Amino acid sequence: MMYNNTMTLGLQQLNGPQISDGNALFNMLQQYAGSIGTAAMAVIIAIGGAGIQNGATAVLSGSRLAFIVLFCFTVAIALLAFALLASLKRQPSGR
Repeated sequence: MMYNNTMTLGLQQLNGPQISDGNALFNMLQQYAGSIGTAAMAVIIAIGGAGIQNGATAVLSGSRLAFIVLFCFTVAIALLAFALLASLKRQPSGR
């Protein structure tokens, strides 16, 4: 949800000839993050289904564990975002 804004703000910091290199770097980082996330979820699903003989049940169990892990990350990120907003509101605006 924030990738496009981050990319736009990041590319605005570059000079004209460097924008295409910056765009390539952002695309490379997005692909790299996607592959790491896919590999991490595959490992979590495999761990969650370890020891279960039925393949469908193993995938179901592993997927449940992956959902729980991702839900915990989502809650942690939301709490950190709210904490950041609260700390920004408490600071005097000296701009």
